[in-house]
Amino acid sequence: KISEQYYIGNQTELANLQAHETHAVENRIFEAIETIVPVATANPHKFVVLPGSENEDSKNRAKNLQKGLSRKYETLNIQEKLEQVARHLCLYRVGVMKWEWSDLKDDADVRALDPRLMYVPRLRVEPHELPYKMELQEYTKEEFEMYFPDADLKEFSMDNPVDLSGKTTSSDRKVYRVYEVWVPEMGAWFSKGKLIEKKQNPYYDFDGEEVVE
Repeated sequence: KISEQYYIGNQTELANLQAHETHAVENRIFEAIETIVPVATANPHKFVVLPGSENEDSKNRAKNLQKGLSRKYETLNIQEKLEQVARHLCLYRVGVMKWEWSDLKDDADVRALDPRLMYVPRLRVEPHELPYKMELQEYTKEEFEMYFPDADLKEFSMDNPVDLSGKTTSSDRKVYRVYEVWVPEMGAWFSKGKLIEKKQNPYYDFDGEEVVE
């Protein structure tokens, strides 16, 4: 929270200043972060697809796949999302990028998540080795009905939106707070301690043989 307040130039608590006091601040932290972020994300890794064999068809397929991946990198605005993740790393020491399949778009999608809405166990392991990952999500009534058509709205109640600014403000806008939880084998969605939906992880290798090192 302190890092974010410095970043947005509110380290002097502007709301508490008197009318005769200046609101001007020299925000070197904002300047430093916005200088280093484009530098750190300027040269991302390039996609390299190697052909399976030396015949011409294999080379052409590899070349076309490499072009397709590079194009997808642009259409998904990965550069912009990487910059947001880099800002989060500077401010919160954690950056989260979520790769998923969007049923609405019927295509792959990538999102930069606010790390303050993520819950993971405090373990010294690589991110892909975490036993579970939990994300706090918010849905309007229309979105809840669209994403969870089989859920009974009468079983769930609405709350105020999560306010990450730290301010205590009242709002007429109400949302459903949903926790999306993933373990290696499956994913589930909960609200108010009640299960909304669960499904098998489509990317988990259930038939693979265990590799013993």
